[in-house]
Amino acid sequence: MSRARPVLGAIIYLLIVVVIALGAAGLVTALDHPPGSTGRTDYSAPADAAVTARLDAAESDLNALADQVEALGTTARSALAALNGADPAAGEAAIEHGDHLVSGIITRTRLLRSELAAVPYVGTPAAGLNISDAVVARHAALVAALDATDGLDVDWNRLTIGAVAASNMSRILAEHDRLVVAAADRGVRARYTDAVKVLDRAKAQIAAARALRNSLSATVDVTVLDEWLSRNEDYDIALQNLYKALTKVGTKVTSAIHAAVTAEAKARARLPPDTRGLVLIMAEIGQGGMSRAVIAIEEARATLADAIDAATPAASDAPESTDGP
Repeated sequence: MSRARPVLGAIIYLLIVVVIALGAAGLVTALDHPPGSTGRTDYSAPADAAVTARLDAAESDLNALADQVEALGTTARSALAALNGADPAAGEAAIEHGDHLVSGIITRTRLLRSELAAVPYVGTPAAGLNISDAVVARHAALVAALDATDGLDVDWNRLTIGAVAASNMSRILAEHDRLVVAAADRGVRARYTDAVKVLDRAKAQIAAARALRNSLSATVDVTVLDEWLSRNEDYDIALQNLYKALTKVGTKVTSAIHAAVTAEAKARARLPPDTRGLVLIMAEIGQGGMSRAVIAIEEARATLADAIDAATPAASDAPESTDGP
């Protein structure tokens, strides 16, 4: 019996050592797989739930931002269609609506950046102890998604410049045509002096169109516009010369009157037969910036949608809570 006690004591001591060793091994294993690592896919870090709730709210705001960008793309296409359809009123309405959308996009983006910057633990030394890697990655994806809206205000400004230029050119050319018709009406009624004065105003519209043309030439193909202006200016001069000649001799046909009538007929024959040239001019002005802006906005919308998809965790990726130690 006395011999058995030392043996029994040795066995008990050995069992205690084994238990302690196994416990230490478990502790080391746990330390080797910190919260959020691939070794502990079933583990939820202490602050995951709180941070995830804030990321869910941010993602909801990001979806609203994506809706605004999509609406801006639709508005940009409407503005371009109005330009191509020579409908300045519709174009101006689209531009005004787009201005409000862009302002809202900029404001929402700024607020979202602040909201994500205020998320706790992310980017701090204590992040690995409080939130899982999946949550950190989701936060980074949401922040990156906001980059898709960078430069949208510049793209919209480019579109606006093209639309305003086209609208102004449309008004100038329409006013020119109205004045020429008014001058011809006075000429028919033998009010030649009045007709000459009205044609001076029409020529001033051509000068204004040329000034606008010069500001557009760096980004727009102005070939058709130049031809249109030249032919209309030639006709204005020929018609005005005819009326000036008529003010001197009345209805008497002289060689000067004959030459003026011939010059007016030739210049009139060179005028565009319809408004198709104006439609093409407006389209070319739009192509100088509007089309590229529309494409840029559509690309931003697609990039934002992809970024949101990447930031949205799949059901299997969501961290699971554990009740045990």
